[in-house]
Amino acid sequence: MGFATDHDAVRAVVVDYLEGMCWGDEAKLRRAFHPGALQVGHFGPVYEFFPLEDFIQWVKEEETAPEGSPIVAELLTVEVTGTVAVAKLTDTCFGTDFTDYLVMVKDRPGPEGRWQIVTKAYHVHAGRGLPVAG
Repeated sequence: MGFATDHDAVRAVVVDYLEGMCWGDEAKLRRAFHPGALQVGHFGPVYEFFPLEDFIQWVKEEETAPEGSPIVAELLTVEVTGTVAVAKLTDTCFGTDFTDYLVMVKDRPGPEGRWQIVTKAYHVHAGRGLPVAG
């Protein structure tokens, strides 16, 4: 699928990420993430640093929303520099409020290149009985 701008293509990856995570759609997660991607952040007292396959397995084990149900999220910023992009968003998934930073890389310059998430760094604000964080 062609996009008018790199910003549009990056936004489409964010949509795949959100729908994949919140609805438990493995195919969308695999499309959004590079196979070597990492997820990093603190979930309560636990410092998580794990590969894509572990993230997908975790999503599979969670109670996800039905496909097509509303997703609570806001894309705050998208910055693109050449073949690197960062998207900052807030989202609520699995009863938890997150701020996510999705670092993406385009596999080759030009309109034929494909954007994928290489790192997801997140902050948990509240949910699942966790204390409200700043």
